[in-house]
Amino acid sequence: MPLPRNQLTPSRTSLALRFHPALGVSLVLLLLAAVLLFGVIGASVAQEVEAYRGYAWVPRLLVMISAVLMVCILVRALRRPLIRK
Repeated sequence: MPLPRNQLTPSRTSLALRFHPALGVSLVLLLLAAVLLFGVIGASVAQEVEAYRGYAWVPRLLVMISAVLMVCILVRALRRPLIRK
């Protein structure tokens, strides 16, 4: 049984159309910054409104997780060029 045509011929997509890894890292950091901002706003609202004070741990958890992930990604992204030199 012959293989389908797409498995026999290499892909014709140009390598120039692929995204640069720095773009992916930048997008992830941007999204994590948005989550961090959302958590900070949520924590301030939870502290202001009496009924929401019991749920203030949720935005605080978002802030902590996004901050830790942002630091880890930044350290990893900045460490790679230093290791190559």
